[in-house]
Amino acid sequence: MSHSDTIPMTPGGRPFRRASWLAAAIGVLVTTAAGAALPLKTIEDCLESGTSLVRLPGTAGGTLSASQCSGCPAVRLSFNSRTRYFIGKDLVTYAKLREAAAKGDLRLDLFYDPKTRNLTRLRLAAAGNDK
Repeated sequence: MSHSDTIPMTPGGRPFRRASWLAAAIGVLVTTAAGAALPLKTIEDCLESGTSLVRLPGTAGGTLSASQCSGCPAVRLSFNSRTRYFIGKDLVTYAKLREAAAKGDLRLDLFYDPKTRNLTRLRLAAAGNDK
């Protein structure tokens, strides 16, 4: 048995190293997987705003207009029965969110379905906490 019968050889006649073969195989797999990946689709958009830029209605229902900054175009969003309300990470009632929002200029994130423009959740930054 010759040396070339036991060690795989490259087309140039050099010994084919396992690390090189493994790297090539991984490269092919990554390229194939990347090409086969499903396209991403947006299921929720977020408008980062503040309580000074959004006028919350007296009760949860109907629509509201919100913008990211003064002078920025407003987006009209609708409430529905599945809209949820948060102060920080805590789930609260709409009345509690509205009460907290009236206490000052706080960050308000409005999450909504981009197709229907229905609000999915409103999240008010907890007082003294921007996260």
